Amino acid sequence: MASPPDPSAQEIELSIDSRLADVALLGGAVRGVAAVLGFGEAELYHLELCLVEAASNSVRHAYLSEAGHPVRVRITADARGIEMRVADRGRPIPAERRTPPVLEVDPRNLEALHEGGRGVFLMHTLMDEVRFAIDDGWNEVVLVKRRGGS
Repeated sequence: MASPPDPSAQEIELSIDSRLADVALLGGAVRGVAAVLGFGEAELYHLELCLVEAASNSVRHAYLSEAGHPVRVRITADARGIEMRVADRGRPIPAERRTPPVLEVDPRNLEALHEGGRGVFLMHTLMDEVRFAIDDGWNEVVLVKRRGGS
């Protein structure tokens, strides 16, 4: 969370195989951890949604939906908030895909909306901080939600 580590911080690390069916396990885990830490219902939903989006992107794009590869999640929480690091060893996210796209929606033609392609937009919208990094060969998406919003 970009500050010196809080000695009271709690951390859990999870790992799944690169199968979309396993991504829901991560979502349920972060929801449970955040609930125990006292996050509200809307925050629980946002945390779960963003973690599932980031992990799904690892499976679909980094590993091209090929099973047999690790997707690792480290959740760190302290009095300031929660940080989720989703990591893979697949193809890194291209730099131009790391910023939220501009979504132009015609409310008279909602059928024209494409399924998918809004994960990075949602992460940037719902989290207080989104970063991309490479650490020891692992591509990471870092998602931060501070207590009480920004």
